[in-house]
Amino acid sequence: MGQAGTEAGAGAAGRDGAKGAGQHALQVLVLDDSRFDRMRISRACDETGLPVDTRLTSNLEEFQDALDERAYDVVLIDYLLPQGDGLAAQRIVQGHARNFAAATVLISSEMRDDVAVASLKGGSLDCLDKAALDAGKLRDLMLTAARAFAEASRRWAGDLLAQNRALIAEDVRRVLREELSFGGLVDTIDHRVAEALGARGLDPPGPLHPFCLFPEDEPFRFK
Repeated sequence: MGQAGTEAGAGAAGRDGAKGAGQHALQVLVLDDSRFDRMRISRACDETGLPVDTRLTSNLEEFQDALDERAYDVVLIDYLLPQGDGLAAQRIVQGHARNFAAATVLISSEMRDDVAVASLKGGSLDCLDKAALDAGKLRDLMLTAARAFAEASRRWAGDLLAQNRALIAEDVRRVLREELSFGGLVDTIDHRVAEALGARGLDPPGPLHPFCLFPEDEPFRFK
């Protein structure tokens, strides 16, 4: 079996487990030019005990194609790449229309402090040495990412609801301004006043007109 087939099989293991559990699989994207590290991370994902669907890529071109294919929950990015680096890949994720909300994690065989600081300032979830990336750590990262996404979704939903309420209120005000002409407003007052007077045993002298809203109005009569 070729390299592509082997890696596809590794990712399929997570998908099969997710189907068996009847759960929505966490979508994980890995960018690492080392085949050994890609396979090790894929196995660790399968050992988290969570339903995971892992997509493995080895360069920025494959990475971009994978981002275009579907939305991911967690994106693991190796800092040292043959072309570009992990920080550039992180910016690609954050600027991607479909995956801007994915949790990015920068990984490296030897994580430099300045790189870690730049990545965290740029919005990554964490920066880790590859040696620390075992099943337990991956599980923690995935659960943290899921909680962060749920919280962000609640905030987005609240903001969207507030925006929609404001738009609806503005539409109502516009309709009222357009529809309630002076004559229409008087008709409405006529109807409401007649109802109120009738409820109190009073009988208005007839349909109200604009000139009937002043002191010289004809007096009301008891029924």
